[in-house]
Amino acid sequence: MRRHAPDDAPLTPRGVARRERLLDAARDVFLEQGYAAASVNEVVARAGGSLATLYKQFGNKEGLFTAAMERHVATAWEVLEAGQREHQVPEEVLYELGRRMLSLVFEPGVIRLVRGLAFEAERVPELGELFLSRGPDRTRQALADYLADQVARGRLSLEDPREAAGMFMGMLLGEWHIDALLGRCLDLGPVQCEARARHCTAVFLSGASA
Repeated sequence: MRRHAPDDAPLTPRGVARRERLLDAARDVFLEQGYAAASVNEVVARAGGSLATLYKQFGNKEGLFTAAMERHVATAWEVLEAGQREHQVPEEVLYELGRRMLSLVFEPGVIRLVRGLAFEAERVPELGELFLSRGPDRTRQALADYLADQVARGRLSLEDPREAAGMFMGMLLGEWHIDALLGRCLDLGPVQCEARARHCTAVFLSGASA
């Protein structure tokens, strides 16, 4: 794999716009084709620009993948940050996090991508670790940090916020995730995801209220 050190120099407004186009194209290509089959040439063809620009900004395919996936799930992390900033009650924050996570995780392209990564990780363990550390692990840690803050504020009572974060995410995805990964048609829409998020939040908070 071709490797370069990404350029961390500040971007001009035009450079920021170019980066956003590359990330949009990369997200679509990775979700459509999976990691192994995705081509940086295809990303550049869709976004415009050049391979030199892509390598300058992201270093290599792994760097591009990491940046694209982090950006794809950032809407979930933003819920936690906004909840703290705006002093929202945990029920609202956890419900919205759950709703957005279900929408992201069960997107057909994401399910295909995870299937492919699970296959690739047996041959290239570093790839599986890359996805876990920048995706699920980071999401759980962000939730754990939020829960710890709520404990400190006296709103929740939890012995181990990190474990509690894992339990909430596990309850949220539950049997749906393995069913989806193995090809069972779930036909999940907004109504089902919202109801699941609301129910999981209520069950979680029933055991975590201060």
